[in-house]
Amino acid sequence: MESNTVSVIMCTYNGEKYLREQIDSILAQTYPIHEIIVCDDCSTDNTMAILQEYATRFTFIKVHQNEKNKGCNQNFHDTLYKATGNYIAISDQDDIWFPEKIEKQLHQIKGKQEYILCFSDIIASTTFSREQTKDYENLPYTAEALLFRNTIPGHTILVKRTFIESLPDWNNMTFYYDWWLAMNAALVNGITKCNVPLVWHRIHSESEIAHTSRKLSQERNHSPIAPYILGIKSFFNIRKNKSWQCFYGNIQRQTSQTNHPILHLITRLFYCKTLYGIIKLCLTCMRYREQTYPHPHKEKGMIFALRGFFAPFLCFYYNLQFYEKR
Repeated sequence: MESNTVSVIMCTYNGEKYLREQIDSILAQTYPIHEIIVCDDCSTDNTMAILQEYATRFTFIKVHQNEKNKGCNQNFHDTLYKATGNYIAISDQDDIWFPEKIEKQLHQIKGKQEYILCFSDIIASTTFSREQTKDYENLPYTAEALLFRNTIPGHTILVKRTFIESLPDWNNMTFYYDWWLAMNAALVNGITKCNVPLVWHRIHSESEIAHTSRKLSQERNHSPIAPYILGIKSFFNIRKNKSWQCFYGNIQRQTSQTNHPILHLITRLFYCKTLYGIIKLCLTCMRYREQTYPHPHKEKGMIFALRGFFAPFLCFYYNLQFYEKR
């Protein structure tokens, strides 16, 4: 396994509060790290000073700073292509990795069947723990389950570098980088999972997820019927977006009636312009709701069927990423 070099990539922005803990947890890995590549997105705090301090102490830590702010998504895109290891592990700036993370993931990805991408369970909480919480959501990660929502956090991913280099062009796209990686890997059945927590994902108000949640809350109507009504408008508007066309056009091209037939049918119906075609899309989503809806265990009966029918409108109503830079 010594020839299986692992690059760790990290993107930072005003991360001084938690950055040292995360870097220390990467340095403490039981599997040797080939390189750590950090790209800072024009931080205004002491993040760069901390990074330069570590880079001085450890020659395999390579620090870059963007000339202008790119946003989280584009920054990760660019940093992925800087890595030289055979495998790339993706890191946030504010988590803590358990010492055996890379070792276990590399063993998993190179098991009896060699996979493209490996991810793991996480501990998502405000305080550090290695015990899984009872309300942890163990979401499915098939290509069908990834159709409307990303269920694989980027900070848990270990992925083959050659796979990233083989992907269609996705530069300057606004969909989340980890969703793109996960969907493309799932389309070729290339995903495996470590069913043990290997990351403490720190929940705090300054995180990118918290920022996005606040923005969503500000920009969306909180009426319970708004997603069903306004979501229809969102669906028709979002289909014009270049990033939407790239993401779902890629699925359409890579699937067929024999390879992921559900995805092939739904993404083909995404482009319908007639009332008949849209109704057929909704009925198809309702029929296959257990495969495409991320929470089938939570809802049953008529409510679940209703959500399945309106799935395209509900998901694109809440999906801001196709509209703005990230």
